[in-house]
Amino acid sequence: MATHAPAASSSRRGFTLVELLVVIAIIGVLVGLLLPAVQAAREAARRIQCKNNVKQIALGMSMFEHTFGHYPYSRTGSLWRILAFVEQRELAETFSAAKHPNFDNPAADEYKWGYNGVITTDWSNKPLLTEAAGTELGVFQCPSRTGSGTLFEDDIVMGVADYTTPRIPSLRPEGHPLYYQSGEPQMQFSTAMTPASGSRNRNPNNKGGKARDITDGMSHTLMYYECIGTPELFVRGRIAATTGGAGLTWAGGGDGVKMRAYKADNMTADTSNSNRGISTSSTPSIPDTPTDCSKTSAWEATIDTCGTYRALNHTNKSQPYSFHSSAVNIGLCDGSSRTITDTIDIGVFLNLMLRNDGQLPGEY
Repeated sequence: MATHAPAASSSRRGFTLVELLVVIAIIGVLVGLLLPAVQAAREAARRIQCKNNVKQIALGMSMFEHTFGHYPYSRTGSLWRILAFVEQRELAETFSAAKHPNFDNPAADEYKWGYNGVITTDWSNKPLLTEAAGTELGVFQCPSRTGSGTLFEDDIVMGVADYTTPRIPSLRPEGHPLYYQSGEPQMQFSTAMTPASGSRNRNPNNKGGKARDITDGMSHTLMYYECIGTPELFVRGRIAATTGGAGLTWAGGGDGVKMRAYKADNMTADTSNSNRGISTSSTPSIPDTPTDCSKTSAWEATIDTCGTYRALNHTNKSQPYSFHSSAVNIGLCDGSSRTITDTIDIGVFLNLMLRNDGQLPGEY
């Protein structure tokens, strides 16, 4: 009798539910391990790009100085003046053609307009200029920024900037040359862009300093730093309000913001309760001993004797501020860029800001 081979099984064994759950769990664990690393790598790339932006701005300022014999004066905007040096020649030509008729006439009532974010009168080329001012330029914005890249001001949409020039830090360390004199903290000092004459006004044709004025050395003098997040107000990495930040636009608004310092628990960047170092005693070279160290902010050259104020990375309202963890990117007058920590000694930072105080910044 013939025998037959057993029929091949037509069924195939698949994954059990338990096996599928185990695989899913393993994939979840791997994603949980890899995602932070991927995010960290992306942020590192954004930080490098931001640092390169500051470098391009510093180089643009250097080329401007080589071309015209002086730096721009930041009180009426400086970024728009280097458009041609950061591969934005067409936009630069638009601005030159569309400026207000009184721009070159300091005697006119309207000369203050310039390109400083305030447009109050009409002229034939106003639409051309206002359209150009709304352009978002990557070289002037940090890639780590969030939110809007434009600012609505005076009925005009303006492209925001995340970088600005230094101006008047709030704190003065004891023993620093600018610490105290004649009953007041010293306010007058020279940054790279301060006019050689020391004249501070809003004449858009006022000239900034010259390279030869930077006697402390180009590599020891600050040109630009991050102040990111306009138009939102950020405090310690969180949005405190949809408006109220530095208000920086590359077309001129907000450039050269005065620095303040804030208590760590001032989470709204409130400036209504500010102190300022003065002397009411018979010894005008020594500030009064503070009787109230609870004030929430320090305004214009407060003496750093309470020791609890943050001068960097607390808020983007009026100080260097970055979205990079515990760091701020800066550009130096030699065209280089550096990343500094937000715990930098305030005296070292002061020395970096000043072009001719005779103080080298030391390690930072």
